[in-house]
Amino acid sequence: MQKKNLAALVASLFIVPVAAHADVTIYGFLSAGIESVKATGNGNSANDYTSRTRVSDYNSRIGFKGNEDLGNGTKAIWQVESSLRNFEQGGTDDKNNSATLGTRNTFVGIDNADFGRVLLGNHDSAYKVLSGSGNSALGVDILINTTAENFGKSSVNGRGEERLKNSIHWYSPNWAGFKLGASWGVDEARLQDNTSGSSTDAKRLSLGLAYNWGALNLSTGWDRRYDTAVKANTNSIYTSTATPPDANGTSGKNVSLYNIAGSYKFDFGTYIGGYYEWATYDQIGGGQLKQDDWMIALGQDFGAASIKLGYGQLGSLKNVATGISGDDFKAKQWILGGTYDLSKTTQLIAYYTKITNNAKASANFANDAVYDTGLGTSGAKLTSGNSPQAFGFGMKVAF
Repeated sequence: MQKKNLAALVASLFIVPVAAHADVTIYGFLSAGIESVKATGNGNSANDYTSRTRVSDYNSRIGFKGNEDLGNGTKAIWQVESSLRNFEQGGTDDKNNSATLGTRNTFVGIDNADFGRVLLGNHDSAYKVLSGSGNSALGVDILINTTAENFGKSSVNGRGEERLKNSIHWYSPNWAGFKLGASWGVDEARLQDNTSGSSTDAKRLSLGLAYNWGALNLSTGWDRRYDTAVKANTNSIYTSTATPPDANGTSGKNVSLYNIAGSYKFDFGTYIGGYYEWATYDQIGGGQLKQDDWMIALGQDFGAASIKLGYGQLGSLKNVATGISGDDFKAKQWILGGTYDLSKTTQLIAYYTKITNNAKASANFANDAVYDTGLGTSGAKLTSGNSPQAFGFGMKVAF
């Protein structure tokens, strides 16, 4: 009898945890391709990224998520999502960053059928989720998670997009086709501005609004980085190299971004989409710079196949000092690609994309960026004026 009771007790220790976590979902995808890549045109061949073949990871990831029903239409929710960063080269990217647990959208929160979701943790901003590349229904980032992706803070379009650490988010339920979101990224560092003597508060606020009516999708967003400025007469966010770090000249200055977007997909498989974004940059030394970007996208489905075409442009930097040409900060990107679904979870991908940077522009691929200087170090960068281009073929398997 004692042996039977002991066996039952041991068995229950294994059964209870499994039952308590029965709704945990494991998800993700592995995706990679072979590419021909180069970046030239800066005027100094010593800084050229000469033509070469490379194997690239297309933003592969793995995630775990789950929920617990608390009753009355309310659930406790959680998610841990991690990048399988550059699995093709052992887990370290070209800036010497390695994959760690929880690098992507990772949070704990509450989901209520009437109120919506409240999330705490590391998560994409409402600006990105509802009015940018994070809105899959909108679809303006036509080859997302490939080298041909064009939305990112250092790319041609979607330069206000960000994943906010130390953040809180609210996303509404669907209200007659409308979805609203708000994000607050807190500043825990509170660096000292040695110019003004005050402590900075570089918090980030973000709003997004999306509307869906059948095949029509519309959206708009607003994002502001407080106590943040750009270097004088550039569109590069100021980062101090002082030890300890400081925020000289950034107190009371802000960077603000706004966007509008729309798309429509016809019954016969034709897709058309557009995106417009404008930014205002307070700069070190006073004054405000302005810059906009826009893009158009087209697509056509042929059964399991889809052809995609996109063109985006980063405009002139306005209000720069006399003697500096704002047109030198312009860039443009062409994207031509296609996908073919072998099954519900396996897809083939092919594309050609080219970014053309003017003399002081350094727009880069949002995924699998090209670096001609300091490759393999945290200081890796693309020389201004170099124009990256890539031709690739790859495969994606989701799970």
